Amino acid sequence: MEARAATTDVAGQNEQNVFESVSRALWRYGGIVVQPRATVRELGPDEGARDGLWLGGLYLFALGTLEILRGIATARATANLSGVLMMLASVGRVLVVPIVVLVACETILGRARAHRRGLMLVPLVVVAALGHELAVHGYGLRAFVPEIVGGLLSIALTWRVRGEIEPQQEPA
Repeated sequence: MEARAATTDVAGQNEQNVFESVSRALWRYGGIVVQPRATVRELGPDEGARDGLWLGGLYLFALGTLEILRGIATARATANLSGVLMMLASVGRVLVVPIVVLVACETILGRARAHRRGLMLVPLVVVAALGHELAVHGYGLRAFVPEIVGGLLSIALTWRVRGEIEPQQEPA
């Protein structure tokens, strides 16, 4: 009976830790849009270490789903290695924008502040997703306009918050 209670207690703590992590991530993502400097000042030293990965995945899901499905259809239709390569190429085409923006943000931040580069993808994800959603509803924008505007906003945000980011000490 005690082992079952201990297992339930551990599972409850894990569930609470996951909920706390997700709510903290949503606080970071919303805060960087509304109050960027204050949000960056309030971050802990290791907080948001995987933001770039999560936001890149969200970008891939929001903007790349159709391209990935087309790649899967091509792979299924050809039934050979060239179809798989076409699918990988479609994923690469979708991910090139956030990778370029991350490199630009990392360049602006410098080595000591680069640990916050992933958080700078929030404007890109928001603007690009909204731009593509508008296109779905008939308000067509020119090709790559949402990505360019979102990338420029991410770079501008990086310049704005650069001074507020605590430099991280490099391991000796």
